[in-house]
Amino acid sequence: MIHMENATKRYADTVAVASLSLHVEKGQVCVLIGPSGCGKTTTLRMINRLVEPTDGRIVINDIDNRHTSPVELRRSIGYAIQSVGLFPHMTVEQNIGIVPSILRWDRTRIEARTTELLALVGLDPVAYSGKYPSQLSGGEAQRVGVARALAADPPILLMDEPFGAVDPLTRERLQQQFMDIQRRLQKTVVLVTHDLDEAIRLADRVAVMKAGTLVQYDTPEELLAHPASEFVRDFVGTDRALKRLSRIPATSLMKPVTSVREEQLRDLSGTTNLPRYVWVVDDANRLVGWADTARRSAGANEVKASRADVERIAIRETATLREALSRMLGHGVRSIPVIKDDGQLLGEITLHDVEEATAE
Repeated sequence: MIHMENATKRYADTVAVASLSLHVEKGQVCVLIGPSGCGKTTTLRMINRLVEPTDGRIVINDIDNRHTSPVELRRSIGYAIQSVGLFPHMTVEQNIGIVPSILRWDRTRIEARTTELLALVGLDPVAYSGKYPSQLSGGEAQRVGVARALAADPPILLMDEPFGAVDPLTRERLQQQFMDIQRRLQKTVVLVTHDLDEAIRLADRVAVMKAGTLVQYDTPEELLAHPASEFVRDFVGTDRALKRLSRIPATSLMKPVTSVREEQLRDLSGTTNLPRYVWVVDDANRLVGWADTARRSAGANEVKASRADVERIAIRETATLREALSRMLGHGVRSIPVIKDDGQLLGEITLHDVEEATAE
């Protein structure tokens, strides 16, 4: 899909990018990462010709991008940036529809596309279509920026620090939403970030850059397991084993659990071989808490958590082992439940399971 061959950019005597060659397959997420000034954003902008290469070539779908006019090229490639760049005098709907309007889509089609994309990025179309950028939070503006980049359904999406201007909690939610969207749409994405955890979490391939050169281009797993140089080893850090947990789905270590319905709690006195704590579910198998079976002889079994506690402790089926470990350590527990988005209990993960995965 995207092939860079000895792409070079010089500014007078300064080489911003030096003979960079890499290939991004269709549907892959390629993340560019490295210290400030290493050439990440310059590399990204050479793809859509916001920056013209001094030497080398960039081929998109077997066509040299120099053979496509810059305007036409940019209309066919989505572009999302950290500062979002929404037009302040336009509504959310108008911002999202700007490229489709340039492409002469009719109004009905633009409205339908806006509604579809707002729903896709988790914003209520009715509530948000008529808002202006000044009325949005940072996270909401970032979502609208992603929706605008996707508006004309481009096969390629370029993202420059797209989640860098929001708080850590919002960033994590946006990253999860991006992964959900990518699973559905399978766009070819080139993303710039300074955040190694973000790169490991989102990427199919990671390009580590230093002083304008590419020093390693690998899968996140290979990057963490086999750094190509001392620089890369220092860059990924000494906690490589923990970072690997971000690439392992929590469900891969999930085990079946013993659960009881709330109305059954007082009938446990004759039950044997129960674990000390059991998960408590409602009639729809939605997790509502847990109970201490050691107290059943006194007939005092009761739910030990509220729904708010469940939300804090439980992880979704899309979570990673790193999130599972963080949740356990943060709450001082040795096992946590895994639930669906609707709250249905799927299983549990124990600290022992995560420790074994880390030791491998």
